[in-house]
Amino acid sequence: MNNSRKVNFGIPKLEVLHQNDGSIIIKNIITPDEWPSNIILKLMHWSTKTPETIFLAQRNHSNLWEKISYIETLKKVKSIAYFLLNHRLSEKRPLLILSGNDINHALVALACLYSKIPYSSISPAYSLFEDDLDRLGKIKEILSPGFVFADDGKKFQKAISKLVPENKALVAKNPLNENYLIDKIVNQNLDVDLKKADTKPNDIAKFLFTSGSTGTPKAVIQTHQMLCSNISMATKAYEFIKEEPPVLVDWMPWSHVAGGNKAFNLALYNGGTFYIDNGSPNPNDFAKTVKNLTDIGPTWYFNVPKGYELLVTEMSKNTLLAKSFFKRIKLFVYSGASMPNHVFKQMEKLSVKYTGEKIFFSAAYGASETAPMTTMPTYRCNFPGNIGVPQFGTEMKLIPFGDKFEVRLKGPHITPGYWKDEIQTLKSFDNDGFFKIGDALKFHDKSNPDLGFYFDGRLSENFKLNTGTWVSVGAVRSKILNAFGGIANDVIIVGEDQEFLSAIIIPNIINCAQIAKLDYSINKQDILSNNKLKNKIIKILKDYKNKTESKSQYIKRVIFFSHKLSRSKGEITDKGSINQMAFILNRNSLVKKLYANKLKNIINI
Repeated sequence: MNNSRKVNFGIPKLEVLHQNDGSIIIKNIITPDEWPSNIILKLMHWSTKTPETIFLAQRNHSNLWEKISYIETLKKVKSIAYFLLNHRLSEKRPLLILSGNDINHALVALACLYSKIPYSSISPAYSLFEDDLDRLGKIKEILSPGFVFADDGKKFQKAISKLVPENKALVAKNPLNENYLIDKIVNQNLDVDLKKADTKPNDIAKFLFTSGSTGTPKAVIQTHQMLCSNISMATKAYEFIKEEPPVLVDWMPWSHVAGGNKAFNLALYNGGTFYIDNGSPNPNDFAKTVKNLTDIGPTWYFNVPKGYELLVTEMSKNTLLAKSFFKRIKLFVYSGASMPNHVFKQMEKLSVKYTGEKIFFSAAYGASETAPMTTMPTYRCNFPGNIGVPQFGTEMKLIPFGDKFEVRLKGPHITPGYWKDEIQTLKSFDNDGFFKIGDALKFHDKSNPDLGFYFDGRLSENFKLNTGTWVSVGAVRSKILNAFGGIANDVIIVGEDQEFLSAIIIPNIINCAQIAKLDYSINKQDILSNNKLKNKIIKILKDYKNKTESKSQYIKRVIFFSHKLSRSKGEITDKGSINQMAFILNRNSLVKKLYANKLKNIINI
């Protein structure tokens, strides 16, 4: 039985308008359900309706699940809010959260929302890596924080000293000031009678930092309306969530929009349970994710493609994990990078094996500036990449750009701009008020927009060959990554002002070793220089060339890159995805040597 698991989705209705200048306006005229002025109202709602339901859970030091109910969460949030209000914090003196996902992080963030104090969750790497302290200094210049939170005062001491005077840091352990220990504050004020702040839709809820290839941070303003309208859109799209509160097991960092807005708020908005996954999609931490998913079967699951790749590999040999994972799952969602076709198909096969049904596997598209969800499919796709149609109440403008379209967006979930950066804010909106997200899309079928769109690369990533031909980097990268199958974890496409394209392969050493018929524990360079692997790459490149219509998409030269990517230089994000522009900028000499044919183990066709 290969039918699809039946789940209910909201049905969009599109209005399409063709403009005289060649642009196309596509609007989803079905509006989302009414949303609250502050998502804290949902915490208060569930604290009354289902007070004992577990809202948050995390592993404790004994590796057991520590859990907190909705009513317990609200009591602690009020206590922390009472403390914060006494420190006169505001949008001009917000609170910064320096450490990663945990229950205390969530409580502090919710306390800020309760008391109308803007906050910003910062990537822990900014505080813990020496190279990133300068970036933290730039964040201080932009936000002028009045207080910080960190899980460990000693661990984050350097960052705390750099950011705030008098060690004004609320911490979970190793306090720099005994009066700022979070458990002490909660116990002192647990029964406080505190009135929720009167929040207006355009009040600032939080700041999210986004960086370009240079690593210069920008503070994206997130209003309460953005958070609430966007999660209302998501709930209308994921209609099945209303039938059963969602259960999430999620690692996505709360310093990023996907984890901190979409995943976390989806659970809160709908009275669900959020299990904080202390793992991540890298070999050192993935065993934790496996243990967590073996314990708890989610109903709604979100990950980046690399996470799914590790997951299908593990589930192929781990029956206990697979049975738990598929037991009650309704939907898989991915974003952040292209989904390799072989991973998509493996996930589908495993779904059928363990459930007898295909599970809806959906892309999602958005950015920090869109809160994030701005498109999604509401129909099952037989292959990866379709990002669906504009979300409920969202308007999309498509500007012709060669054989593709630049996409611009409008809706209640769009940011008003960047904090203390009027120039960048003005540049980011067109005369009609559409946000210029900087991406290209293409139709699945231009005659039928209801069939959705495909992401077609960042406009800033695209470049010209010396022939004057534009290269759509996103499209080439996706195609060649699929062609390589499991050989490559990722590829970087290069060739600006050159005669032809080349690719720098980030290898999957285990799969490369299997092709080379070698033990993957031996020296990496012995594996990557193996003739069996080299011949396999040559065959893939020739087959890819024969199937490719345009010379601007040929890959004539490749090389493996097996060194560690630099997080501090922006080459790899907290989500595990690679910033192509940052890599090329940092490794410019490597690219020059590649084109001069002066590197060992270059593969040419």
